[in-house]
Amino acid sequence: MTVDAVPPRFTLPLAPGDFLARHWQRAPLFMPGAAVGLDHPDPDTLAGLALEPEVESRLIEGAGDGPWSLEQGPFEEQRFGALGPRDWTLLVQSVDHYLTEVSLLLDDFRFLPGWRLEDIMISYAAEGGSVGPHFDQYDVFLIQASGRRHWQLGPLCDDDTRLRGDVPLKMLAHMPVESEYTAGPGDVLYLPPGMAHHGVALDSDCVTWSVGFRAPDYRDLLAEVVAETLAETPTRLYADPGRAPVADPGRLDAGERDAMLDAALALFDRDAGRRALARWLSTPRQTGLDFLIDPAHIRAADPDAALVRHGGVRLLVVDDTAWLNGEAWPLRGSQAALAGLLARQRRYTNDELAAVLDTDSRPLLDHWIDQGYFAEL
Repeated sequence: MTVDAVPPRFTLPLAPGDFLARHWQRAPLFMPGAAVGLDHPDPDTLAGLALEPEVESRLIEGAGDGPWSLEQGPFEEQRFGALGPRDWTLLVQSVDHYLTEVSLLLDDFRFLPGWRLEDIMISYAAEGGSVGPHFDQYDVFLIQASGRRHWQLGPLCDDDTRLRGDVPLKMLAHMPVESEYTAGPGDVLYLPPGMAHHGVALDSDCVTWSVGFRAPDYRDLLAEVVAETLAETPTRLYADPGRAPVADPGRLDAGERDAMLDAALALFDRDAGRRALARWLSTPRQTGLDFLIDPAHIRAADPDAALVRHGGVRLLVVDDTAWLNGEAWPLRGSQAALAGLLARQRRYTNDELAAVLDTDSRPLLDHWIDQGYFAEL
């Protein structure tokens, strides 16, 4: 495996404040040459990940009007040998979770809150490979690692936008083309939520990184809050001692209806809601730390790094508590400064660590290292 001279890097070509004001959730932006250090993983490594049962992967074949097919991984090795020379795409989800060196790219998105980041999906496409015209419900940065991909962009879409009913993908029935770009190695295309887009590989070594962002659904959040509240609330049954006889036993009295609803809603506990939100946002898309960190790869790309966060770890600091992969860690003394450093970035120098380590914080870091959340280099 060839080791990059630098870790994966992304640089906005404009000030973060300008990007957020002009483009974030508003308008696309094509950024030529904005990324480097993207040689790893190569297509063979991606195919190897797709053989693993714990890795989410998909294989899509088709072009134009079709036919189109969709297969879910894990795959057998011989499946890739049976593919033709064009019109297919392998997509591997959450590669940053499994390959920690890939996760280092996420440090370059620190102009946004860390909890907003979801994962990095990487695709490999043969010439003509595509997933068809579609739209995503979240922000995405599409980073060309190798080969070339032609992008067509269309209008903003929503749940009422018409989809094709004859394919196993959420593919648009019609996509008017409003702009076009051809992305080569290092080029980056940002798309806001809902923007129609269609990318087609122009050659046989097309690798694209997709940095996707978490867009919490308030319905899911409400379910989490209710579950957290009920887990800590004793049974409370309806009671009506001393009531008067009813005139019509077949009717639900409006006063009783509203009283029951008020009593149920009164169970909501804002502290439980805060805990549910922190747990939810600090839980990674994939669970488990089965894939080991490759220290040699990271040291070669970044000799100053002394410690690295495992790619499968989400860390969020809320008040005086660190939330690590959904688990709460109350902080005391200098532990708050340590957790703040570890949550802000994914690799750390000896000087940065020395500034926050003492008799309070060192045992906490050692424990997290022992648990596999962090690794010394």
